[in-house]
Amino acid sequence: MTGTNTQIRNRTGLLLAGGGARGAYQVGVLKAIAELWGDGPNPFPVICGVSVGSINAAYMASRADRFSAGVAELEQMWRELRTHKVYRTDVPSVTATALHWLATLTVGGFGKGNPLSLLRNAPLTDLLIQGIDFGRIYGCLTSGALEAVAITASSYANGRAMTFFQGPATLPDWQRARRDGMHCEITVEHVLASAALPVIFPPQKVGEEYFGDGSLRLTAPLSPAIHLGAERILVVGTRDRNVETGEVEMRRRRAPTLGDIAGHMLDLLFNDNLNEDVERLRRINHTLSLLSPEKASESPLRKVEVLIVQPSKDIGGIARRHAREIPWTIRGLLRGAGAWGSGWRVPSYLLFEPGFCGELIELGYQDAMMRKGEIAEFLGVTVAV
Repeated sequence: MTGTNTQIRNRTGLLLAGGGARGAYQVGVLKAIAELWGDGPNPFPVICGVSVGSINAAYMASRADRFSAGVAELEQMWRELRTHKVYRTDVPSVTATALHWLATLTVGGFGKGNPLSLLRNAPLTDLLIQGIDFGRIYGCLTSGALEAVAITASSYANGRAMTFFQGPATLPDWQRARRDGMHCEITVEHVLASAALPVIFPPQKVGEEYFGDGSLRLTAPLSPAIHLGAERILVVGTRDRNVETGEVEMRRRRAPTLGDIAGHMLDLLFNDNLNEDVERLRRINHTLSLLSPEKASESPLRKVEVLIVQPSKDIGGIARRHAREIPWTIRGLLRGAGAWGSGWRVPSYLLFEPGFCGELIELGYQDAMMRKGEIAEFLGVTVAV
């Protein structure tokens, strides 16, 4: 199935949310969109990413001049991914980290020598440098294939969400409640900062300041795309909609483990603000539709269309089927922290292995194709069967 794209009526933004290894799902959705879109120019003049979504966003921004080929290359990268390419899984590293934490907890800490994270994500730096040509983002901007790209991280210094964006000089910086936007050249440091899961991965220094996962402080995830001029936003989230009822009933009868609590915290971090912001935007759109054109023109608000695509199946269940793919050192670490099993929420964020990522890619593709008519209309595509 292929599609032919017509003139896009409005500037379309793409927002790729956070979710660790669940970011593979976004690749499947993009694969379906590329198939529907055909060989036309990049359908998303504005591309925004947060956490793992910042990796996919930067990758696609660097290939905005050849969207379909870029999606195919991104899929290949995810299908070839291994956990050890994202964070250290070797015995010396995991053992040293575990002993460091144990010593810190038992003797009261070592001051500046205290551990900063449970895992060391140094391999991710090499993966991003090799996989993303950040210099091409400028070329895509100057050629008109892209209008703006934004990566959001959370400042540990002032507790604000900082959106680093690259685009025309005419785009202004912004300051809102607990969130700012700053014009700059996007680099690997910005992506590493956005994807630095709190506690799990160490903070990343950008300039003179340390940052962590962008989802941590981003209370309005849609705002960067809106600030950059998007008039419609396609959102690809990672929250699954189905949870096994029997498992929920079992959890109600026992005290939550540390793994349960960590899983809930990650779900809240990556998904709650996003879903609430989508609901808020839809309420604003509805309110504006009730106003006369004259009254609406007096409001600083504007209507922004939004379409969200999220997993239709329980990702915890998918993680359970592929749990044995994760290196045994990490399995032991998760068991010790009470995060192994118990809904499989935490492993689903850390399982960067081919079986799990491949199944999520297929799920994303199937979910998007099930809604191909809706997505095609949103993008202004005429689908030829």
